[in-house]
Amino acid sequence: MIARSALLLFALLLGACSALPVPVTLPTISSTDAGDSAPLDPAAAAEAIAAENPYLDSRRSVSSAAHQRFAAATAAMAAEDWDTARADLEWLVENYPKLSGPYLNLALLSLAEGDPEQAETHFRAAIEANASNLVAYNQYAIFLREQGRFDAAEAVYLEALAVWSDHAETHRNLGVLYDLYRGEHDKALQHYYRYQELTGNTDRTVAGWIVLLERQFGQVVQRGQQGAGG
Repeated sequence: MIARSALLLFALLLGACSALPVPVTLPTISSTDAGDSAPLDPAAAAEAIAAENPYLDSRRSVSSAAHQRFAAATAAMAAEDWDTARADLEWLVENYPKLSGPYLNLALLSLAEGDPEQAETHFRAAIEANASNLVAYNQYAIFLREQGRFDAAEAVYLEALAVWSDHAETHRNLGVLYDLYRGEHDKALQHYYRYQELTGNTDRTVAGWIVLLERQFGQVVQRGQQGAGG
């Protein structure tokens, strides 16, 4: 079965340009990767942040037939019935080319079938269909990271922040990239700090990462001062 460690909210963008929800995550997603959920407490701050999200502003209604097809594709993917899922998603792509959700799920389907080249084509199509689809940027960047293409992943995360500089999950995921894969801990800290600000400092895991990095930086600074004094 496809890993679902960062399940995306079904209610996300139900009526947007990318309007159909993306119910599954990349097979390679790890516990360090964030999904695309709403910021947490304080509630008032979260509401103000969400209101500025351009992804949520690109609302467009779709037919009940489209929703039914997407629901069928979702069920088929959960059952690993790839042929049925692909047929439904390709129908959506043909009839609703401005929706990015079907492209994104086709990317996930291609990954499940072991076809990363086709997956990348679909990731790019999802972003082209809706340049405000922050879920697509993050899923694509995680895919690139898992391919070992760290510079390309960084570029996609930065594109996402250019769309919306206060997207909390992008800051978290970019921090993970800098921290664990690029060894650029100073940059990682800045994105972890921003993520915590945007989510009300409620993520204890990220808080722990921050403490560890701050301790490491303190030791580095201390060693540097001792060396200079010697």
